[in-house]
Amino acid sequence: MSKKSGSSTADTNNRAEGGNLQFNLAAEVFEAQRPVAGRVERNSPVLRATGLHKSFFKGKLEIPVLNGVDFEAREGEVTAIMGQSGSGKSTLLHLLATLDDPTSGEIHFGQRRIDNLPTRQRDKIRNKKFGMIFQFYYLLPELTTLENVLTPCMIADSWLAYRFNRKKYRARAEELLDMVGLSHRLKHRPRELSGGEMQRAAIARALISEPEILLADEPTGNLDQANGQEILKILRTLNTEQGLTIIMVTHDRAIADKADHCVRLVNGHVEVVSPDCQRAIRIG
Repeated sequence: MSKKSGSSTADTNNRAEGGNLQFNLAAEVFEAQRPVAGRVERNSPVLRATGLHKSFFKGKLEIPVLNGVDFEAREGEVTAIMGQSGSGKSTLLHLLATLDDPTSGEIHFGQRRIDNLPTRQRDKIRNKKFGMIFQFYYLLPELTTLENVLTPCMIADSWLAYRFNRKKYRARAEELLDMVGLSHRLKHRPRELSGGEMQRAAIARALISEPEILLADEPTGNLDQANGQEILKILRTLNTEQGLTIIMVTHDRAIADKADHCVRLVNGHVEVVSPDCQRAIRIG
């Protein structure tokens, strides 16, 4: 719930304290479900990038964003990509998801290089193997919550195949919406949902194809304290109970600290790669 703004020093202090409380409570939720130390060693990297460079152009002016980034995410782990605004976090995530092409460098999914695949093959990998969660939800306003969750299935299948599999897909979508607490919102459109509900619907959409990797770009960045905690709880449950590999972009140190593995970007460079995110924060 947002508070009415005030001009007094007391109001300013209260808002600052509230922001710190939100920051710390969100981290505590993530930490509470963190797997205990000493668990079985995870598998080899499932997604790996080598020597990534990415530049954008404004007329003849070249704007470098990533400068030789190496990155890997191991199966079954939560990897946090942290850094300040403009450090290249979201650009790196978009490259890993094959939403954009690197200027140079390579990206491997398992043993297969994917950054140089034809567009149709990369689309298929995103549809079947990767789940994406964005800060701004990107739900289609004319579709219901249930229909939004089903969109990856509609895209993947021909019209005839979708009609044949529709009952199976619908059952899966309803199961996912129940898991994220939206079983009572199946027929509601995005304008009828809160921010937290829209993000939960986006999580269900990202999971409908049973992806191997979930890529999340600031998944709590647009949410209040309570909804942010709920989203983090869902993500950690997916990791601990289903073994889902998660790559999460964040600029919040307290949230990044609770991941299994941490990468810190500074001005397009990897400054620290550490399984100890507190160490990454201190050094960075």
